[in-house]
Amino acid sequence: MKPPPYVLSQGVLVAIGNALSQAFAVGIGTSHEASKPQHDARPRVPSVRQRSKAQRPSEGHARTIVEGRWGMCEFTGKCANIIQSWNPAVLGLLDSLPYDEEVMVWGRRWIVKTSTLGERHGYGVYACEDIIVEYSASCHREGPTLFPYGGPIYKRRHWNMILTQHHEWKTFALEMDTFAGSTRRHSDGRVIDGDPIRSGNIAGFINSTVGTRPKRRANCEWVFVEGPPPAPYGQTYHEDHCLVIATRTIRSRDELFTHYEWS
Repeated sequence: MKPPPYVLSQGVLVAIGNALSQAFAVGIGTSHEASKPQHDARPRVPSVRQRSKAQRPSEGHARTIVEGRWGMCEFTGKCANIIQSWNPAVLGLLDSLPYDEEVMVWGRRWIVKTSTLGERHGYGVYACEDIIVEYSASCHREGPTLFPYGGPIYKRRHWNMILTQHHEWKTFALEMDTFAGSTRRHSDGRVIDGDPIRSGNIAGFINSTVGTRPKRRANCEWVFVEGPPPAPYGQTYHEDHCLVIATRTIRSRDELFTHYEWS
């Protein structure tokens, strides 16, 4: 005779069901907590590339203030990193040019004062001693060097960026690679910022003969020179440069004139 099947009471079934429900709920909770990322509880350490990017100043927020001819000029963005500092002494120029006083530049005495063209033309450069230009047998002029056209040198594309923020900086710009002797392509051309106030560039005060009344004769010209200037200035300055050369005899108290077009 088979024994009767064992039947659990209703109370026992309820107790077992409750126990299983609690165990399943705890298991689900433990599994949920374990699935959370463990690094949330500690600070995240950026990679080297991320650190360098975070520490690099944004070009959009870069800012530089430079003293210009007409006051303080602020440059922002990429221009703030393009603007160069310039030491006139490396090219034998003066840090500042006084007016109506004799100064010594490249072994000769000069004075900067009101131009013979009139006050509306501003200042001019005058010789304080005779400068003799001798002619060779072939009748070619062999004028002496007067002084350089000095200032910081910029790539043309960088110079154009500067002018987008302060167009007035173009007044004394000299495109050095437009002269004979330069072999650079136009796209690789360089510009000298020859503002005499910012760079001590005495050549910036030389007036043009264009449109003068009565007509003035040029007595000097600008030439391109590849490589450093003559000693002793070439010991500290090793770049290409432009020089001011006398083209005819200049007497003491003569004003310097050359031919150039205003852009």
